Amino acid sequence: MAKGTNTYRYKLIKSAYDLETAVEKCIEAYGELREEIKAIENGAALAKGNSDTKTKTEINNLGKYIKTPRQRSRDIQICVDEYLKLKQKEVDSGLLKINTYKIKDRSLRKQLIPYLISNGITKTIQISNNTFNSYPLWRKARKSTRRLELIIFKEFIENFCVMNSLVANEVNIKTMMPKIRITESELDANPPLTERGNWNEILKGLKVIRDRSDLKRNYRGIYFDRLFYRWCLIAKNSGLRPNIELNKLRWCDIKRENVGRWSSSDKVNKDKWVAVIHVRDTKTGKQRTVPTNGVDTQLKEWRKEQNAYVKEYFPWIQITDESLVFGNPANAMKQFEYTMFTSRWAKLMKILEGKLKPYIFSNRQYTIYSLRSTYICNLILQGKDIYTAAKLAGHTVAICERYYAKLDMGSRAKQVTDFKYGVKSRRKVDSASYMDDDINETKTKQTQSNWSQNDSDSYKRTSRKDKASINRSQTVTAEEQ
Repeated sequence: MAKGTNTYRYKLIKSAYDLETAVEKCIEAYGELREEIKAIENGAALAKGNSDTKTKTEINNLGKYIKTPRQRSRDIQICVDEYLKLKQKEVDSGLLKINTYKIKDRSLRKQLIPYLISNGITKTIQISNNTFNSYPLWRKARKSTRRLELIIFKEFIENFCVMNSLVANEVNIKTMMPKIRITESELDANPPLTERGNWNEILKGLKVIRDRSDLKRNYRGIYFDRLFYRWCLIAKNSGLRPNIELNKLRWCDIKRENVGRWSSSDKVNKDKWVAVIHVRDTKTGKQRTVPTNGVDTQLKEWRKEQNAYVKEYFPWIQITDESLVFGNPANAMKQFEYTMFTSRWAKLMKILEGKLKPYIFSNRQYTIYSLRSTYICNLILQGKDIYTAAKLAGHTVAICERYYAKLDMGSRAKQVTDFKYGVKSRRKVDSASYMDDDINETKTKQTQSNWSQNDSDSYKRTSRKDKASINRSQTVTAEEQ
């Protein structure tokens, strides 16, 4: 109701064609209407105090020219749904990885919304600069996980809420998220299996899983256990990322090469076949070529086992060069769910409980990614330079140095601590400054005589040629002294 009248002011809710949309946008329309009324009232008060009288029409028209910032607000749950729909379109168009989308979806739905609700925040306008200060305390997870989630929250607020003017103008996107610092000792989330005897224990555990006689296992379970055995060996000897690289590996991505040599003793060429893997779909988007040791034999054995299984249970399946190396014949050779690999790894760790030595730089448990870490660490321990190790692993040199280069000094322990044996002593060297006023020549001569006396034994043991050289070096002029 307008003051001093019996009339009401109305506001059309824009773009509202049904009741649900009208209810959602009514607060926004109410805010605009309220600002217009304030402008009109302020204009009327101003006109009342001025000596120049204004007509009623001019006062009513003041609201048309007084611009106030529009403050919109929406339900956070609705905003998250719309934001993820946009991200799904990016996935469909190939602009976003499906795994990246799943991480965003899980972080926003299962972490952001529950956290904001616990703080009584349901509308975007309620988000302030201090909203996320307590999130590192509220969220129970690893530091790296919490830091990644805060990055995703910031991206959502900046790229959706701010772009649509759904947060207050005073919110500073750059500083609103708390910083979580991770020390170098906390970077080893996937410790390598480089301690002595650990890999032998892993092999024993893998054979237990492969060869176990469990009545509950059907032919599909037996197939996956054999697949998991070969999968782990190839992962350790190739360094491929488990899910996004190894599980997407096709037979056409692998080439066999003979790197044998000529044997002069046997007068024949010694064959040595290696598997060269061309990684096309990577996490960083950079393709790479990985020559491997020990993978050729595993691939040949796995090819025989896979063919026998398909021939017996799925004879209509045709395995071609485009087929996945570790595909599921029961699902048209598509990828197995990654959870099947992680569950088998958990079972392996339970079998080996108390048998694996802890990694020297970390107290964390060994994970399925430890196979990749083992490959990278073995490259460094074998003396490969950091650039080669980084290129084979698909890392940048900076990342490889940050996570793995500390092993380099451990591998060079003998080189760093080695010294020459048989050297009895070294000549003691005195030091002085030429700026000293009192230079004791007598002390210098006494020191020289002491040197001569201490070195007399070694002088006697020198050859005639070396003695002549020493005598010439000791004959100096007075000016040089």
